[in-house]
Amino acid sequence: MATQKYIQKADDLIKANPYLMISKSWCPDCHYTYKVWAKYNVSDKVHIIEFDKFENQTEAIELEKAFTQISGRKWVPTIFFNGKLLGTEQDLKRWESEDKLETIFRTEKLI
Repeated sequence: MATQKYIQKADDLIKANPYLMISKSWCPDCHYTYKVWAKYNVSDKVHIIEFDKFENQTEAIELEKAFTQISGRKWVPTIFFNGKLLGTEQDLKRWESEDKLETIFRTEKLI
């Protein structure tokens, strides 16, 4: 269970960054998502938090707990657009296979 301090911090990050992704640098699913951002030329618009690169790993663990509590599942990558949970790489893959991804990005004003 996350502390209120870290829930507030995670919530502040979600609100402060219109396009936010929580990640770990070694994660293959995260690398798929990085490629999606590059494909749509939006890498510079997405704020990425890589928990494994935090200098203070205790803070990283606590912040990850808070994002888990907010999103309802422990998973990287988890993506937030415009203050709300968008989904994971599984959603991006599904939307891409259904030719909906570009429309979703346009609706969310990412592109």
